[in-house]
Amino acid sequence: MERPFRMLWIGRTTSSFGDALMPVTLAFAVLSVGGSASDIGTVLAASTVAKVVLLMLGGTLADRMSRRLLLVGSDTFLLVIQAGVGVLLLAGRPNVAVLTGAAVCSGAAAAIGKPAFTGMVPQTVSSPRLQQANALMGISRSTAEILGPLVAGILVATTAVGWVYLLNAVTFLVSAVAVGLLKLPPSRPRGRTSFFTDLAVGWREMASRSWYWIALCCHAIWNLGYCAFLVLGPVILDRQAGGASAWGLISTSMAVGALAGGALSLRWRPRHPLTIAHLGLALTALQLAALIGPSPILVSVAAAVAAMAGVSFVNNVWLTAIQRLIPEEVLSRVSSYDWLVSFTVAPLGFVAVGPLSGRIGETEVLLLGAACVCLSVVAVLLVPRIRSLRQDRNGNLHGWPELDEPARAGLADSPVSAARGS
Repeated sequence: MERPFRMLWIGRTTSSFGDALMPVTLAFAVLSVGGSASDIGTVLAASTVAKVVLLMLGGTLADRMSRRLLLVGSDTFLLVIQAGVGVLLLAGRPNVAVLTGAAVCSGAAAAIGKPAFTGMVPQTVSSPRLQQANALMGISRSTAEILGPLVAGILVATTAVGWVYLLNAVTFLVSAVAVGLLKLPPSRPRGRTSFFTDLAVGWREMASRSWYWIALCCHAIWNLGYCAFLVLGPVILDRQAGGASAWGLISTSMAVGALAGGALSLRWRPRHPLTIAHLGLALTALQLAALIGPSPILVSVAAAVAAMAGVSFVNNVWLTAIQRLIPEEVLSRVSSYDWLVSFTVAPLGFVAVGPLSGRIGETEVLLLGAACVCLSVVAVLLVPRIRSLRQDRNGNLHGWPELDEPARAGLADSPVSAARGS
């Protein structure tokens, strides 16, 4: 593991564990101050809205200034917020409004930090190891998602919810120190342009790559379809397979599948990376199908493992491709559109699934969800550049004119290929 990447990995792994503590902690924090289930939803929605609104700001800032500074600033800001909420909870003085404000701050910090992090990974590792680096990050994140809720549940049950906030603050302290110690190669000098000019450039860079924005639209369709599982899964399993314990088993199985997918992407470089990866995404249709009609819980468990292995694999391969195909100087701006599409569309699916299932039936909604998943995969595989992209055993990309003729693109000595056009 190269030293710059090792420091980034330590920081992000630690903060990912802190993030994984929060779903359980936040819910019980709201309840501990007299809030209701509706208040929990309001707090979660506030964080999501802040993230969506500020994503483009974060992407543009990350391409204008030091990404390391942005990450350290984001971690330090979250350290202060989480520590403050923890102290207030232990003192018995917070209310739902305070928790909502803290959630808005957390969403804003994530919007600033995520694009910077995406742009930093290629700066900390050599190009042939980029997929492995993303896979390691994914494995660490999946492990945190398994351990975090467990640790949070134990701490909330045995101590006070405020202590979990303080523990989360410590994780951001560790992350800020680790990222702050990073030594990165100097970035290319950037011209002095206005913020809004840079924002417009980011849009043009995204729009000029039809393979990219078409894929994002397909991913949005997938998000809509998969919402049916996330909304109806707990309801159906509660009725058929024993309630919360069955859903907990499925959730754990999904985390195990994500680990398996990360491990696979750590070892395997498919010859047609984006084609194979998106075929794996089709496995999520199995999760939706497993909920149709009474079926043994083991069927749902197996489907969950397979589906999340496919999702984890496509996430790592897709992220690696983006980091290598889009120029470093616009990478954060362009990649922010990926999260923007996902965060914007998913809530629409969450809102629609319940009323729609009440009108036409759960089975029909699950079938519609599976159809959306399959449609998204077929549509993205119809994109010529998605199918034609190839990689060799060393991880070098081929199959596009500008990749196969680097001299014509002026990139003969560059490890990162600036793929432009549709």
